[in-house]
Amino acid sequence: MILYSTARIKEISLFTFLILSLFSCKKDTQSVGAEFVGVRNQFNTVFDTSLVLNAYTVQMDSIVSSRLTANALGVINDPYLGISRATLVTQYGLPGNEFTWGGATKLDSVVLQLRFRSGTSSDGTILPDFHGDKDAIHTLKAYLLKESLSIDSVYFSTRKYQTDGIEVGSFTGKYNFTDSVTIKLGTETVIIPPHIRINMNSTFNTLLFNGEANGSFLSDAKFKETYKGLVIVDESVFGSGQGAMVYLKLNSDVTALTAFYKDSMAADFPIFSGVSGSEAAYNYYEHTNVPSQLIQTGFNKAHRDTGFVQALTGTKLRIELPNFFDVFSNPKIVLNGAQIIFTPLNGSFSTSFPLPANMSLLGSDSLGRNQFLKDQIYEGSTYYGGVLTNNQYSFNIVRHLQNLLDQYKHGSNYNYGMNLIIRADDPVTAQRAILDTRKNNGSFKLKLTYTVIK
Repeated sequence: MILYSTARIKEISLFTFLILSLFSCKKDTQSVGAEFVGVRNQFNTVFDTSLVLNAYTVQMDSIVSSRLTANALGVINDPYLGISRATLVTQYGLPGNEFTWGGATKLDSVVLQLRFRSGTSSDGTILPDFHGDKDAIHTLKAYLLKESLSIDSVYFSTRKYQTDGIEVGSFTGKYNFTDSVTIKLGTETVIIPPHIRINMNSTFNTLLFNGEANGSFLSDAKFKETYKGLVIVDESVFGSGQGAMVYLKLNSDVTALTAFYKDSMAADFPIFSGVSGSEAAYNYYEHTNVPSQLIQTGFNKAHRDTGFVQALTGTKLRIELPNFFDVFSNPKIVLNGAQIIFTPLNGSFSTSFPLPANMSLLGSDSLGRNQFLKDQIYEGSTYYGGVLTNNQYSFNIVRHLQNLLDQYKHGSNYNYGMNLIIRADDPVTAQRAILDTRKNNGSFKLKLTYTVIK
């Protein structure tokens, strides 16, 4: 009896396995243009079709560039993308209400100190201080800001600043990212971590010194009515493939406008900006000499075999699936997996122009603006993907594509494409990626698995 029962159980198990195998069959399409499993019935009917996968480069959206974790400053002349420039616009505060020079008759000097970013990413990786040629010779100029900023306001990266064009400080030279700076104040020696030092000129020194006499030092609010802020511009001129962007830490006690007086005295007018700062600051990004044929506008544009993704509101890559609903017209289809893969173009990156450690694939609204994918919201970052691995970026987007199908079944078409970007913050970076988006060569593909429910 026991032997009979065991045999019977094995027979039922085998039958169940065969039934499940028949009705949960799925096919990995490996790449766009391969076979797709269409309609399944008891005869396991298969037909061939193709899913169109288009990609082309568009202008990146303007982003909020105030309250960043770090700020960019510099110029890069990219051989693919033209000239990119990041300008810093910032307030500086009063050392304290009713501040006084203590009887000094003049200022010895004033220096704008901007500390390089010194931080780590969420995985513990040390974040770089620059992107580009670290040995480039830069020319920085400081100008007076001619408009008031507010710590409570939001500032976008395309908001043009206002100055009177009068230079009040300058720096020319190579940045030192490793050595500390030693400063003597009378008999005291102060060692400051690596930073940029911009010497302010006599015009600014006189203006700042007069603040006590004209009543601007009574309170920080009064101070900012007169001293609205500074605009720091990198005015370097670089040839193709030259230049650099640096990343600055504004929420640091090193970053400040420091006035020296009476030989041994120094006063820090703080620049404490960022997420929890008290001074308003933002980045102004601009991109010039961009090849005219590189960027397209609108929807459903011509596919390009090379894609460009650039940080600091440069460019993003649009990905479209124009015949997605035609291919998956069977209402009983359920997607099991969807992975899209992007591969950098050989020869497009180097030690000076390294690839970003990760990118983000976002959805798109009807105007092409970025939206989070459901996979990014509901799944962990490890599943969602986007980290550079084996010289590729891959993303799992099955929730997003399944949602498109579900909404379409109910009469709504939200197939507005997707956008591949380098995120604007956390961390701030000036990197870019040039992608090989040729179809059917294995470097740009969408892999799908799905089931047709009986």
